[in-house]
Amino acid sequence: MQAADSPVPRNDPEPPRVDGVFQQLDAPQHACAVALHALWQRLCPPDGIPCRTDFSFETVGDAGLLGHIFVIEPTGDGRDWRYRLLGSEITWMFGRDVTGIPFREHFAPGEAEVCIALSNHVAETRIPVFLRGSIRSGSYSGVFETMSLPVWSRRRDAVWLIGGSFVER
Repeated sequence: MQAADSPVPRNDPEPPRVDGVFQQLDAPQHACAVALHALWQRLCPPDGIPCRTDFSFETVGDAGLLGHIFVIEPTGDGRDWRYRLLGSEITWMFGRDVTGIPFREHFAPGEAEVCIALSNHVAETRIPVFLRGSIRSGSYSGVFETMSLPVWSRRRDAVWLIGGSFVER
């Protein structure tokens, strides 16, 4: 992974392949995804990415997005990722709370590898990713849109991802 103190993203236009797991989108499409991306853009400083602390509960709540938000952090130098924060709508979609659980223990093996590769790509390039997928889990079976947006960790020593997942009802 790229050094955390480097303000400039790597310009790597080729994200990992997502065939069979997700459909890559050029931009967010769900109204809530558009709102979250706009909030992230508004909080971005001219020369980098916002800090996780810029996304206060008040700021996210005022946008009506609290239940849809997640924050993930890398573990083992990017060999896996885990949820630090998971909104209630995502918990409902997954059918359980997976806060603190590494991707490799939460997702199916092929899905976990794609999610880890995508997360590492976003963290390294500092370029958001927008995806559509389907899920059959918990209380929901259907299509959802998700996104990952790079942010500095609270101590600004690593890049975490903040994002949202939005079901299409």
